[in-house]
Order: sequence, then C-alpha cells, then structure tokens
Amino acid sequence: MMLLAEDLKKAVLQTAIQGKLTSQLATDSSVDELITKIRSEKELLVQKKNARNDKDFGDIQEEELLFDIPESWRWLRICEIGVYKKGPFGSSITKSMFVPKSANSVKVYEQQNAIQKDASLGDYYIPKEYYEQKMSGFRVEPGDIIVSCAGTIGETYVMPSNIELGIINQALMRMNIVASINLDYFLYYFDHILKSNAKKTSNGSAIKNIPPFDVFKKMLIPIPPIEEQKRIVDRLNIILPEIDAYGEAEKEWESLQKAFPNDISKSILQHAMQGKLVEQRLEEGTGEDLYKEIIEEKNRLISKGIIKSEKSLADITDEEIPFDIPDSWKWVRLGDVSSYTQSKEVIKSQDIKGDMWSLDLEDIQKETGTITCRKLASERKISGDKVRFYKGQILYSKLRPYLKKILIAPEDGICSPELIPFVTYGFNEEYLVYVLKSPHVDHVVNSVTYGVKMPRVGTDTMRNLLIPLPPIEEQNRIVMKIKKLLPAIENLSEVI
Repeated sequence: MMLLAEDLKKAVLQTAIQGKLTSQLATDSSVDELITKIRSEKELLVQKKNARNDKDFGDIQEEELLFDIPESWRWLRICEIGVYKKGPFGSSITKSMFVPKSANSVKVYEQQNAIQKDASLGDYYIPKEYYEQKMSGFRVEPGDIIVSCAGTIGETYVMPSNIELGIINQALMRMNIVASINLDYFLYYFDHILKSNAKKTSNGSAIKNIPPFDVFKKMLIPIPPIEEQKRIVDRLNIILPEIDAYGEAEKEWESLQKAFPNDISKSILQHAMQGKLVEQRLEEGTGEDLYKEIIEEKNRLISKGIIKSEKSLADITDEEIPFDIPDSWKWVRLGDVSSYTQSKEVIKSQDIKGDMWSLDLEDIQKETGTITCRKLASERKISGDKVRFYKGQILYSKLRPYLKKILIAPEDGICSPELIPFVTYGFNEEYLVYVLKSPHVDHVVNSVTYGVKMPRVGTDTMRNLLIPLPPIEEQNRIVMKIKKLLPAIENLSEVI
C-alpha cells in the first residue's frame, strides 16, 4: 500500500516543477538570458573538467515535453546544464589494487558515501602512481555531486570542502552543474523526476541502474528564472520536512499495525534472507565469488586430511528455490559450505572430566539462543556419551521441540548428542544463526521432521538445506542491522 505521505511528497514536488507552487513575477530576470549564460558556463565547465562535447540530440520536440510549464520558463536537456562522468570500468579497479592509506595513496569513493551523505566513510585506496597514470579523469573535487548508480540508485551527495583526494568507483556517477542554476532546485528535480525515470528505463531485474548516458543526457528539465528557482527551493525546504516527519510517524504506525508484536521479528529475519534489509554494494563482490573461495578452502582442508571428502550434493534446481534473492547473492546447500556431518566428536562417558562445561538442551533459551544455566560435568549426573564442541562452532538442535535452540559456542565443552556442532566456511556465524532461525528454515524443518515420540530433523535434510549466500561484507551489515532492530522490538513490546 502506498503511504499517504509518499503520495503527498510526490504531489508537492510535481506541483513545484510545473510552476504551480510559486508565483511568476514580472520583476524576475529573463529566462532566455539565463539560458545564454548557462550555455556559456557549460562550455567553460567542459574545459575545466576536460570532458568531451555532448552528442547533439537535436531540438526538443513537442512530444518529448513531460507537462505544461509557465510561459516564462524554458525546457533544456540535462546535457546542456552540466558535465557528467560515470565511474571506471569494473576491471579498472579491483581489490588486488587496494593499498593502505598513506601519503602515496588516493581514496576510492563508494556508494555508501552517496547513500549515507558522508565523505569520511570507506577505507579503499589505490596507489597514487596508478591514479596519475590512468584514473585522474575520475577525480572528485569539493562541490562535485556523486550519485549512486546501482542497487540504491539516484542517491546524491554534494562533496564538502575538506574531502581527501579521491576518485569515484564503478558504482558512482559524478555530476557538475553550471553555477547559473540553483543547485538545490536541480537536486529536487533529479530526485523526483530523473530518479523515477531512471528506475523505469534502466536494465536488469533485481538491481536497477542509472540508464545509458544517451538516455540520461537526453532527459528534459524545466528552467524557471533564477529568482523563481530560489522561491521554489525556499517553499520546498519548509513543506517537505513536515511531510517527512509525518511520513516517519505513518510508517511506524503502519508497521506496528501489520506486524507487531508476534510477526515483526520473523518479518525482519525474512527480509534479511531476501536481501531487503540492507542495500547491495557492487564493490563488495558476489555470493558466487565467495562460494568459489569456500570450495577452494574445503578442498584445501580435504587435501591436508583435516576433513574428509563427502558425497557431492545435487545441483540446485529452479523448483527448489523458495523466494527471490538479489542477483549478487547465490543459493547454496548447507552441506556444501559447512562440515555439518564431520564435527561430531563423541566423548565416552568414562572419558568425561569433571571440569568440562556440560551443556544440556534445557540450558538454552529457545528464541534467543541465550545460555540460561552453566554447569560443569561434575555438577551433573552424566549418563551416556556426549559430544565435544569447540568455541566458535554453531550448535544446532535437531530435536523437537528444541529446533530453534541455536547458538555459537562461547567456549569449549560437551553437549547432548541431539545438539549438532558444525563449522562453516566463508560465513559470518551470526548471519548463519539468523538464517537457521528464519521462517524459511522453520518451514522446511517443520515439514520434514520424523519420529513420533521425539520428532527430529534428519541429517540429509540439513545438508541439503538451501542457504542464501551474500558477500561476507553484506553478511556483516545484515547482522549489525538485525542486532539493532530485534532489541528495539523487544523493548517496544513491553510498552505497547
């Protein structure tokens, strides 16, 4: 459902760029003189940025006009009011080129700088020598506008005066707008019309991109007299913050109505598993890249005799995939990216020492995985064999009603054979714990448990379990986001 605040914001912006939010005044300067000045400044900007002259798109035709504008305004093409530069090709900047920050390095600005409006973020640097040889044309200077061009597209940021010497990366575009246009007016227009148009015309399915330059530069922008541009900006600066404040309250209320309190935590985990909780960043690589690293690591351990070779699992078919994930992610089987069947080290009852930490299923809080009771083997009546686990391993209960008793071992110990300790490769262990607690896995294991008195999930089911694999840096950001959201939900449930 479209929120009212979003509709209202779009309506206000549309009204503004059609000249209906402000009055046209006879005392305003001539827009035709302004256009002459704009074109002169554009020529100087091309020289300053050492840019190529733009393609001649011809005169603006009536069928291209987006809407009616006041008689005192004029239409121009985007290419006429600025200089635009997309980041270098993907192979021009690779992770192998990155060096530590120093006097001989140059910063590589990323999408997060545009999205989070912060030039200080990021720690990728290339050698200054490589910058001077091949990358200087992508330099970012104070006052330049950087734009995110993939995933979260169209986010803009005007670079401040104190930035480090740096360049844009593959996922950014640099814009320089002539001084004769009010920059805030342009950015409002870009956000409303150009970003929307870019989403409609860009290629790709899951991740949209800023359209090709021939499409982008041909787009139109209405140009009011400079005095009216300022009046429009002044009005929007008053109205839009009020709408945004209302929108935040509206979203919070709608969220509470839909999901709180029983379903919201599940919804957060499911959104995380579908790549909807944090943005995807081109510079972080892909799940496919990470998967290849995992397989290489497992093969290395097999060749050294540290783990055993296992029977290959079947390829994943389209029919098995439960939901869409971002293009940069990859579906994998748990058995391919872990040692799920090889970490079970049985300790005979006669070999158990009294100072071993003995973990029982009843010691684990179901939903959170918190350890509620800690006892040594000497403090328990030990009967039967136990399983040894080590710090950092994931402990997963395969027995009902304890299926959600999942945690990362904080130290070495022994446990019930119904707790499976296993090691993963290339995962943030906390991310995988959240995956195993997600509605996706919950549905799978609930549908295939066996046994009457004590239903349990089989080893083959777990080895074949489908796991969404994002790049490791995105896994880290997902974990951070979940760890912020879930406690906030718990606190809110105590108030509502």
